[in-house]
Amino acid sequence: MTKITCPQFVELEKDLINEFVACFQENVEEIEQTVQGLEHDVSPEQINELFRSMHSLKGNCRMVFLDPMVDVIHELEEIVSEMRNGELPYQPMFGVFFMSIIGYVETLIGQLSSDQEADGDLQQSLLKVIQKVREATPGNVNKVIDEALDTLMAGPASEVAETSAPSGMPSHFLLGRDDDIEFFRFLSRQIDQLSIYRKDRTSKELELCDEVNRELGMIVDPSQLEVAVLLHDLGMAFIPPTLMNKNSEDLSREEQKILSAHVATSAQILYRMSRWHEAANIILHHHEAYDGSGYPYNLSGEDIPVGSRILALCDAFFDITSEREDRSYKKSLFEAVRHVNSCNGTLFDPACVEAFNMAVRNLYISKS
Repeated sequence: MTKITCPQFVELEKDLINEFVACFQENVEEIEQTVQGLEHDVSPEQINELFRSMHSLKGNCRMVFLDPMVDVIHELEEIVSEMRNGELPYQPMFGVFFMSIIGYVETLIGQLSSDQEADGDLQQSLLKVIQKVREATPGNVNKVIDEALDTLMAGPASEVAETSAPSGMPSHFLLGRDDDIEFFRFLSRQIDQLSIYRKDRTSKELELCDEVNRELGMIVDPSQLEVAVLLHDLGMAFIPPTLMNKNSEDLSREEQKILSAHVATSAQILYRMSRWHEAANIILHHHEAYDGSGYPYNLSGEDIPVGSRILALCDAFFDITSEREDRSYKKSLFEAVRHVNSCNGTLFDPACVEAFNMAVRNLYISKS
């Protein structure tokens, strides 16, 4: 495996590197927020903001002698430049692509910080896939992006033994093994680490969803339900912490739209994989309400996938019993159950509520 080194970067004082990393993270958050905004409003102002943030990211890398990263980000910047000039229409998959490439750049920077060298083959692969995306026609760009991201995830066969994974990720997740669920479990653990209020949240939620599904006669494919539970909040990782930590009543209408877009972001990632389309549908609609008052499409009753109806009430249950900055205390089990039952027929499917009550009894009451 080819290695790249940036000696002037690794020789910088630790405080300066830490300051750069903090600025880099701020730039990434700005790009994430703009990408979220572009899902609702593909305006010249939003594209200009994306270009400005991308340019700032590149400039900060150049300032600390990270020339290989500058080369990669410059190619992304050129794509946005074409959008600014009206040569290339923005499509949602570009947002997924931009954030994926930047994630790999972060990985390379982390390797340089910890090991004083980074994966040169990965850096070259990034440049190659960006070039392929730049050469794609507007009607073919989604397919090209799909193939590009699959190529990066799989990695060249010759790199199997040596490819470095992002910090904390088992190395086989970059080797193209058909073990999606293990990878999704890894991602869910990372999501839970985003907040002190999410400790073990996903595994507990999965247990409850599975039990509700059993009470309903295994009406949903267990694997599809598991993947939906594991990844339903993945889109939250693309929302700036400043927005995540705001009290719900303080959110502007535009901020509420950005938060609501997390379901589409999570679902889009799974729609790229044909075997997980059912899980993607569950995620996309798990904020719909039984009476039609939810989002994103105001579906109601039986039009909402049953997996979404299960996930909706289990998600609400754990949201109620979790301490958060906008909640003064942690509600008890029975208060949370009472809340779910009070929304029977409005937010939640009556059949699912009945199964939920039995699941809570099985999991939490009979074992206590």
